[in-house]
Amino acid sequence: MFYLTIAFVILAFIGTGVQTYLRGALATPYDPQSMTLNYERIGDGPTKIVLLHGLTGSLRYWKKGLAYAPDSYSLLLIDLLGFGDSPKPNGKYDLEEHITAIEKVMKKEGFDSGNSFAVGHSLGAILAMGLVGEHPEWFDGLVTIGLPSFADKEEIKETFARISLWDELSVDSTYQFVCYFHPIYMTEWFRPKNIPKEIFDEAKKHTWVSYYRTLDEILANADLQRLASKIQDKKILLIHGENDLAAPVENAVALLPFFSNAIFERLMGEDHQVYLSDPAKIWALIDNFAAPESRNVDNMAGSLP
Repeated sequence: MFYLTIAFVILAFIGTGVQTYLRGALATPYDPQSMTLNYERIGDGPTKIVLLHGLTGSLRYWKKGLAYAPDSYSLLLIDLLGFGDSPKPNGKYDLEEHITAIEKVMKKEGFDSGNSFAVGHSLGAILAMGLVGEHPEWFDGLVTIGLPSFADKEEIKETFARISLWDELSVDSTYQFVCYFHPIYMTEWFRPKNIPKEIFDEAKKHTWVSYYRTLDEILANADLQRLASKIQDKKILLIHGENDLAAPVENAVALLPFFSNAIFERLMGEDHQVYLSDPAKIWALIDNFAAPESRNVDNMAGSLP
């Protein structure tokens, strides 16, 4: 009986891995015409803000702090392609594909008519840069939170290795088979203390295809210097936790010379999840930044590193 139980557990484990692998590998290719991202629109204020979450996240990431968002905003919360409740095709998941999917939702909701801001956390910060660079006429500016900047995949692995062995494995495609079993191990025991349960649960919804291809195509290979140059004179607020281990603050500071109209807000004692830690502070910074120039110049002038 004991051996039968062990055999059953092993078969169940293997079955889960095979099912998860096939879910990603056999998914249909990305079709921008038939596939629309999951999203929510909240508020009807004159200033429009599109909110883009990070890797393995979802639009739920932003909901914890929405009580602090001013009523003067129309908010567009989007599940990125391959994450949350959005379609998870067997696609390329490169910058062009992600931005194409976001564009479709923005056009549908009228966020392409100007007077908009893009706000992104981590992966979403890179996508926000790409989006504003591609459509400067849509946006008055952008806000990045925990912008990740790495020279290559090796630097990502070295950075995450300093956090934990598990984090190191999670960004090494050599061990992508580990992702096949995430429905089993994504349990409370693995939840970081700075991530609420309802947000951590959303991380189970990606596929290994959406995770690793987005990791490789954007976090590892995006040319942030080129994206910064495309933004040109659009104003950008970079918010970064001093203790961010996932996206080292010094890497973000090194990008500042490539922006022509940047403000850097370094938050002491905060890590990569600075929005979850103090949403009131983040929304206050966003509101001050998105206000008319006559207001934000005086208040933000001393924030450069």
